[in-house]
Amino acid sequence: MFDDPRLLVVDDEEVICQGCRRIFSRQGFRVETSSDARDGLSLAAEKDYAAILLDMKMPTMDGIQFLEELRSRKPDVPVIIITGYASIPNAASAMRLGASDYVAKPFTPEAITQAVRRLLGLRYAKDKDESETGSAPPAVEPWVPAAQEFRFLDESWFQRGKDGAVRVGAMLTSSQGATIEAVRLPRVGEAVDRGLPLVGLAIAGASQRTVPSPISGEIVAVNERLVECPSALWNDPCGEGWIACISPTRFEQEARNGKLRKVILLNADNASARDQYEQLTSLGCQVRIVGGWEELAPTLEDPDCDVLMIDAFWFGEHGPELVGRINAAAPAMKIVVVASTESKWEAEYREHRIFYYAVAPFADNEIVDILDSAFRPQGQPPVPAELLTASSESVSRICITNRNGKKVRLLAASGLLRRADGLGRQLRHKLLEGLYPVETTLGNARITPIEILDAASSCDRLLVLLARDAGRLPGSLVRDTEGKFISVPGEDAHKVMSLVVQPDPHGGGPLEFDVRTTAALAEHIVDQMASC
Repeated sequence: MFDDPRLLVVDDEEVICQGCRRIFSRQGFRVETSSDARDGLSLAAEKDYAAILLDMKMPTMDGIQFLEELRSRKPDVPVIIITGYASIPNAASAMRLGASDYVAKPFTPEAITQAVRRLLGLRYAKDKDESETGSAPPAVEPWVPAAQEFRFLDESWFQRGKDGAVRVGAMLTSSQGATIEAVRLPRVGEAVDRGLPLVGLAIAGASQRTVPSPISGEIVAVNERLVECPSALWNDPCGEGWIACISPTRFEQEARNGKLRKVILLNADNASARDQYEQLTSLGCQVRIVGGWEELAPTLEDPDCDVLMIDAFWFGEHGPELVGRINAAAPAMKIVVVASTESKWEAEYREHRIFYYAVAPFADNEIVDILDSAFRPQGQPPVPAELLTASSESVSRICITNRNGKKVRLLAASGLLRRADGLGRQLRHKLLEGLYPVETTLGNARITPIEILDAASSCDRLLVLLARDAGRLPGSLVRDTEGKFISVPGEDAHKVMSLVVQPDPHGGGPLEFDVRTTAALAEHIVDQMASC
């Protein structure tokens, strides 16, 4: 959109400046910062920026004074106000001076990203109307990966591009992929969270299932082709079947948890090994080809590689003996035997410890299901006994003091959380696991303005958990700091954030989801409580 995507952040809090630098530099922006308003004004006057992020309250010059002087020198530069006082008249004054938008402190990476991208998108559309009326829209840049590696969260994959965006997709099993009837894509501009629903799939003969997003951020593009041709998800999952592009907001933190699918391919024939290599890499695997024991032995020491495929045809009667040596050298290795239809040694192979015996799996795409089984994560860790034996009473409040010394309350609408199961149990489990002191208030409390104001006055941060239809997939989480779902008057308004969860209309309760979605929801809510 811009030849020089450069941002200026002016805020007397260095933590805000550095946080914005981290968020936007990974999205391809050049970010300059100033913790002194007058120095920031000099930078703004001297250089051209795509946008300026400006704090409202600073010691040497407030945001209103900054804007007044800036507008006398540069009337058109876009400005986004950062303020902890979004409800007071200063925000309106800033808008009258030409501020394009405001973001309330404390903001999430997704909130500030959406504000900047929304602003730049609007500015681009305006410039285009003025300079390119009647012309064709610019061509979409081709996808260029920054590295060939794919990383996975369960069946979801992600791959970073050279422009900083992340392409995401899914590796579905044959029972899922071959029977997809419809795809519900996310919308451009939506914020998505790692582990929470990204796309909905209508499977023939089954209820709709969701695929989680492997990364957090803002949707910047979707693969509309999947609406007309959902089979691409199955036929070319890491190519034409991609689902969306995301501008990541927590990439470094979340990428470390993405798993590589490393495979050792033991094949003594170069031609067939190359064919199998191409099929495996097209399914997101990192593959190392070895031709025999001498090449294989050193690779067994890689702690991140626990799947080995042996093409049995090329080793004949010596294959089972080779598997025995692998068992002894790497007891945890998952061994997949790839056999031909004429194989004579199945019984001998099964005398050893193997993970799977497959007949011509590359010919009928059975290899996709084998990879799914081999790389599928283990079950959820056990829940502490004190949580399992707790009563099933409803929880109305959870209070912690986080590691920043902030007292944080979570206020839950009536009936959303239960102490002994579902999201309530997962929340308490993760907080106890993080060694936070947890105070739990039982009961069904109605969320009223008085209740919210009372809770906000006695803590540093208040999170209000709601179940509302936000037009998203069930289990999706929307963070609302702008009062779209709850309007809070007064000086404590900046302390309050609504966490709005999309309920499942077919679930047994308002916040009842599958185990994976529930665990991811709890993780994001705990992160919100811990990071205030």
